[in-house]
Amino acid sequence: MELGMSNVMLGWIVLALLLGIVEVFTVGFFMCFFAIGALIAALASLFIPGLLGQTLVFVLSSLLMVWLARPVLKKTFKVGNRPAVDSNVSALINTTVLALEPVDKYAGKVKVTHTGEVWTAYLADERGDIILAGQEALIVKVDGAKLAVAPRQTEL
Repeated sequence: MELGMSNVMLGWIVLALLLGIVEVFTVGFFMCFFAIGALIAALASLFIPGLLGQTLVFVLSSLLMVWLARPVLKKTFKVGNRPAVDSNVSALINTTVLALEPVDKYAGKVKVTHTGEVWTAYLADERGDIILAGQEALIVKVDGAKLAVAPRQTEL
């Protein structure tokens, strides 16, 4: 009789491990509650001899945790619909640089600085605009390791 109860308990523990592994490969804090429910059912197997009662403990405890704890975890860890944040090169677009040398349509590639880093830049359009040394410019495009810059429009 003892051997049968320990096999049932082992089955619940194996189920908990499998559900835990599935949770690792998914997002959203869902399967972990069923893994915890399986562990609760394994403990319940010590006191409840029938598989039907243990399964009821598993289902009820899992669903109760999903209902109560999942919203708290999602909010705490901000899982779900987050707005996309620009990063890496795309985060440079529309930021300002400081011209270290004059930038005009004849200058070719010149040096500008962005957050302390020196970049090679060129004028984005050739309308005849000029960016003087010491003036700020906007990054309009990243072309490999070079920045295409345009004169920054001053607000009146």
